[in-house]
Amino acid sequence: MPLLEQMLESQLGRCGICMKKWHDCAPAKRVHHEVIFLQYLYVDHDHRNGKVRGLLCNACNTAIGLFEERPERIIAALSYLAEGRR
Repeated sequence: MPLLEQMLESQLGRCGICMKKWHDCAPAKRVHHEVIFLQYLYVDHDHRNGKVRGLLCNACNTAIGLFEERPERIIAALSYLAEGRR
């Protein structure tokens, strides 16, 4: 089994963050075969060392990119959202 298919299987066919099934994610790529999971999930990697971390949907991949892959920014955003709900 190819490596990407193994990754998809190990993630139970879901995004590594939001856990949506790949076919329920918004497709970001348009090609002839709309059932191929790589039109819905991106291969996420650490930009510092190039190591592959997993498969993410477009929304989650974009979100961590906008936070510049910095955990402290993501934690600050979570705190901000939690405070707004009180």
